[in-house]
Amino acid sequence: MVKNKTGGSKHKSMARKSFSSNNNYNASLRKSEEDDEMYAMVVKMLGSGMCHVDCLDNNTLVKRLCIIRNKFRGKSKRDNTLNIGSYVLVGVRSWETKKDGSIEKCDLLEVYSESDKERLKKGVNLNWSL
Repeated sequence: MVKNKTGGSKHKSMARKSFSSNNNYNASLRKSEEDDEMYAMVVKMLGSGMCHVDCLDNNTLVKRLCIIRNKFRGKSKRDNTLNIGSYVLVGVRSWETKKDGSIEKCDLLEVYSESDKERLKKGVNLNWSL
């Protein structure tokens, strides 16, 4: 019989990455610091590294096309999964000119987990009911 030297689909190496000696969560929560950074919620997943988001822009909802950077794709997708209803921090492309009839573009900067959502709502004064 053939000896299994690699250990299947490399599951052992993937499991050891997530195991750490300290079991406390990441205490830092990234917040919007610049004018071009704003909070948004994923409305529709499009594929090809894109999704539609509703941005909170001066207490009004603006629909934008979010470009998912390679940092949030591939192997690092494990901790940054995007689903419909996920809260994200996006950077608006203010330098880009908008064509008539097209939707504005923005870049994905941060994905918030379920526990981060509650901390974000308490820490940031915005109209989250929108």
